[in-house]
Amino acid sequence: MILIIGGSYQGKLDYARRRFGLTDDEIQVCDETTPILDFSRRAIAYIDRFALNRIRSGADPVEVFGTDPGLYRDIVFIANDVSGGVVPMDPTLRAWREACGRMNMKLAGQADEVWRLFCGIPQRIK
Repeated sequence: MILIIGGSYQGKLDYARRRFGLTDDEIQVCDETTPILDFSRRAIAYIDRFALNRIRSGADPVEVFGTDPGLYRDIVFIANDVSGGVVPMDPTLRAWREACGRMNMKLAGQADEVWRLFCGIPQRIK
């Protein structure tokens, strides 16, 4: 598994497309309404947006990854890093920010590689 993180609009998805030869059909692009992750895809982009949907539904997004990383072993995950900046005053957004941190920690711990993109420049951190 590979995890690519970075701030918004830093080139994460473009980098993943180039590096892994991904086509649009192979990528699940999540938004705030995405109810489930499709582990049959080669890549899942913006899992932070999926996490917001789960928090708003009263569920913990980290639980989706369970205890068997074999279910998603060959997937490239792409996540916006929402840990920086001002802590949101809204309780739901604070819970989302915390959940994203825990989700990224779990995935990074299981990942073979972790990349951070800043200004379009990839940096391997694991």
